[in-house]
Amino acid sequence: MALRCVFLAFLWTSWASGPISLRDVQRARNKRPSAAYRGHSQAVMSRKLNDHLIRAEERSATRTLPCEKWSLQELQTFMAIVAQHRSHELQQIYKSSMDRRSIRSESVEEFQSQWRSFNQLIDQHPHLHAPQQEAHCREAVMWWVHHLAEEKRQELRSRPNFSVPLLPEGPKKPCRLKQLNSDGHRIQTNETLKDEEFLCAKVNEANSCDWCHSTQADHDRGLPGTTVPDALKKFTGPDDGNPQGWNRTRRCDQDQMPRCQLCEGIGGMAYGDRNDDIIITPCEIVANASEVDPKTVAKPLYPKQFTIKRKDGKQGGYSDTLIGWKTDPFCFGFFPQNDSTKPMCYRSEDAFIKYYDIQREAQRADYTIHNGGLFAAFPNITSSILHVQDQMWIQNDLWGIKQCICANPSGNHCTKPPCKAYVQHWDTFATAQYLGRERLGVEWIQDHGVGHSAKIMELDHFILWAHHVWTDPVSKRLVRAWKPFNGLQLYDPQAWEDKVEDPSVFDSPPEICKKGHRSVRINCDDEGNYHPKQSANTHILEALFERAMSKGAEGILDFTSQLWETATVVV
Repeated sequence: MALRCVFLAFLWTSWASGPISLRDVQRARNKRPSAAYRGHSQAVMSRKLNDHLIRAEERSATRTLPCEKWSLQELQTFMAIVAQHRSHELQQIYKSSMDRRSIRSESVEEFQSQWRSFNQLIDQHPHLHAPQQEAHCREAVMWWVHHLAEEKRQELRSRPNFSVPLLPEGPKKPCRLKQLNSDGHRIQTNETLKDEEFLCAKVNEANSCDWCHSTQADHDRGLPGTTVPDALKKFTGPDDGNPQGWNRTRRCDQDQMPRCQLCEGIGGMAYGDRNDDIIITPCEIVANASEVDPKTVAKPLYPKQFTIKRKDGKQGGYSDTLIGWKTDPFCFGFFPQNDSTKPMCYRSEDAFIKYYDIQREAQRADYTIHNGGLFAAFPNITSSILHVQDQMWIQNDLWGIKQCICANPSGNHCTKPPCKAYVQHWDTFATAQYLGRERLGVEWIQDHGVGHSAKIMELDHFILWAHHVWTDPVSKRLVRAWKPFNGLQLYDPQAWEDKVEDPSVFDSPPEICKKGHRSVRINCDDEGNYHPKQSANTHILEALFERAMSKGAEGILDFTSQLWETATVVV
């Protein structure tokens, strides 16, 4: 009797979900969508995907409706229908490969129970309706496209008045607590705050820069979306699908399966997108977390204020390899983003000094940049990167030409300004998972090199999503940090001072970014603040690059010294 029930259940499952085609399987096994299905921001990607969805449904005379036209209950009914008919074969493909398209619950009843809880909370907190509606639309479209066999989709389309939701096309609506009424009085009890935090945690589950780059004050107040969630509750990483195909030595995220182990995700000095375009640092396991005396382990926390500078005055107290999306052919004006979905720039640099002050929401580093690629034969250039509140200024000396790039550090994911990103929290890694102790090469510090020329130290290894950080059990300092699509950071444990003697190092905007100075200003208004449509003297930069590309490094310094005198300049 039991075998008969199992057999009948199998027949029902196969009949209900419909047979999957070879095309269904191929799409399920392909984790990375083609360029036609990607966009440089969430809003652009959503518009592209909606165009494809509308065309696909029009061929079957099926109606599509914008997200805002659907009620929560209508979206939940739609998802329940899809869940009842979803392909278990497709789910197994996603689950076995830790694909992010995998559905977390196995039964429609589980979803319906959770939706009822959400609906009750939203009835009490109506300001959460819009973010929940958008979250439902994104989930509904993903299920419709990726969890139904094409034959089953055709069957559902034939139902009377059947409609398919579209993705929301604007930037994601924030899910935040509403603690004060219009009179400024507290309207929340601890219980209702917990309710809202629960719902917003579900809405904000996707990886976000805000976890680490919101204001410290918002983070300290516990506002939703400003604290890193627990990656160990997830199993579908890497979060962006690891489109570059890096191996587990170069990239291992906390939310992927199998879980990351010691000497995985350690990285090194990267110089290109190919998996082998990196000098991996040597690593040897000393002890697992359970074998280390916790009293000897230093937590990976930044001081709230610090200066990094070698005691002998040489550069190299702080060094890094900066990694970020390629936004110009020469990689002069890039900075890190929160995924690896585009071609990347890589730039290794030593700092004479680095400053940080979380009370001022400010950070600055003064670098010598080692040119690579087309400019490897040219003299090195100097750069100062200043980040104060929600603005960033990249000041370059290009062989005598002063350049200022005024930037919005929220970067290319920003589609509907204002978007804001602040310096990393001092306690960004407070909840990082401790893996254990390693004997690891630390690049560049104390006049060492990279790879097997790095300084070998016994360090404690922590992981937080895609971040890996190491602390020194002797000095109790953070020594090394690696994120495969953000960069490598090295701190000489002897170079730390827990203060900034001269706060004027954070004065902003910098003078060369303002009108009245002989400088190339990119995206800067007359006062030196970020403005996406204002620039000055870009023809100077164009002349410099044309000369560099046509005649190389020879005579470049003489050329730049004469360039300001012969060109028309706006000051």
